[in-house]
Amino acid sequence: MSHFLRNTASWILLISLVVIVIAANSAYTIHTLDELASLERRLFTTNKVINSINTLHVAILRAESGQRGYLLTQKEEYLTDYETTLDSVNRLIEKVEQNAISSDFSEQEQRLQQLVDLSKVKLTSLIEVVELARQGQREQALTLFSTDRGLVQYDEFETLFVKIEQQERQLQSQHVNSLMKLRADAITNLVISAVTTALLILGIFFLLRINIRETISHQRELQQHNMVLESKVEERTAELQVYAEELSRSNRELEDFAFVASHDLQEPLRKIRAFGNRVSTGYESVMDERGKDFLRRMLNAAERMSMLISDLLEFSRVTTRGKDFVSTDLNNVMESVLDDLEIKIEETSAVIDVDDLPTIQADTSQMNQLFLNLLSNALKFIKSDTTPHISLRYESLYSENVESLHLLPGLKWFKITLQDNGIGFEQNFAEKIFAPFQRLHGRSEYQGTGIGLAVCRRIVERHNGTIQAFSEPQQGARFEIYLPEDGQPFTNLQQQGVISHA
Repeated sequence: MSHFLRNTASWILLISLVVIVIAANSAYTIHTLDELASLERRLFTTNKVINSINTLHVAILRAESGQRGYLLTQKEEYLTDYETTLDSVNRLIEKVEQNAISSDFSEQEQRLQQLVDLSKVKLTSLIEVVELARQGQREQALTLFSTDRGLVQYDEFETLFVKIEQQERQLQSQHVNSLMKLRADAITNLVISAVTTALLILGIFFLLRINIRETISHQRELQQHNMVLESKVEERTAELQVYAEELSRSNRELEDFAFVASHDLQEPLRKIRAFGNRVSTGYESVMDERGKDFLRRMLNAAERMSMLISDLLEFSRVTTRGKDFVSTDLNNVMESVLDDLEIKIEETSAVIDVDDLPTIQADTSQMNQLFLNLLSNALKFIKSDTTPHISLRYESLYSENVESLHLLPGLKWFKITLQDNGIGFEQNFAEKIFAPFQRLHGRSEYQGTGIGLAVCRRIVERHNGTIQAFSEPQQGARFEIYLPEDGQPFTNLQQQGVISHA
């Protein structure tokens, strides 16, 4: 009994020390992380303030330079940079105002707001002089330009700008010094933790030697408990397998429901359009313009609804109505797609350059739909003053590339890149464009329901591949498609357990 009490007291003491050390280290670590997060936030805010006011400063200088060049030479070329700068000024001012709100110092917030007000006054003066010159009142514009009003405004702006920047630089230096101090404290804490951990390890080793005999006597009991635990794990695994099968069945039922619901919705829409057309043809003479406008809107809305339902059906059928994979020559697929788009290509005078493409195991109709959707988008979102140029490039991937891209191992992969020179889009919308019914432009600008690229992604994923988009505004768009040369439908691979790691 005395031996048991002695061992129990030893373990209680050791556990208490462990709890105390862990609690102390955890508290200090949490405190350090909080300070680090706070310093990072302050540094980030300071950097944003400096960058935003510098950008605004440069924009005002560029606008003033464009104004001066135009007044002196009367050449419209000088107004190009001037107008471009004015287009971006509102966004720059908004960033400065946002930074003013997020600033930790009320005095700096007031300065930033004053800087915004001074920049607006300065830009208003610039616009006033340029507009007078554009309207033929050049003498009056030169008179205003020759006064010291603009110089005074800029001096006020620059003085406040320098004061704000100096204050932010000082804050930045303080934050960096705080970070260095925090680093030194963290090293000290690490040394202390290492020493205490070593002592705890020695204590544990000592107690383990004392209790080794008791441990051996309990090994058989532990093995028995392990066997029971393994049995429970196997039972739980079987239950999870049942849940997975139920989930798969539920997904199939949801897809079937989407198909039935979409199909049934077409019938009332057809009646709305049919009766609307009868009213339009038979009673148009007795309706006033407002009634005709209402009827036209109704028919247009019914048409759009019909398109949305059709696209929803198309989206759901990618997996539910997909065909078996067969040997598919992508060159033949591209020939068919280009034939379908022949009229659109002639209307836009588009130049399409296609590499020699491979033959793969795929659903031929879905490959046709994939490239038709991508090329249709490229021909839709074009710049009015530029001849559309679309290229389709093909390359094989090596094993190291497959691993770095996290593609399914054991298959031969290739990459197809579709590049255009259209209007492009912001890169932060690269994922949004693949979501169903997501549009980056209004219906009045470009037609469509916004589901074409969602269908593309679903087709590529059914072929165990990936598709990514890269773009910049007015710089065209690039779609990179990764597909296996000898794959199987995604659901088949799931059933075989090939992609269980996903």
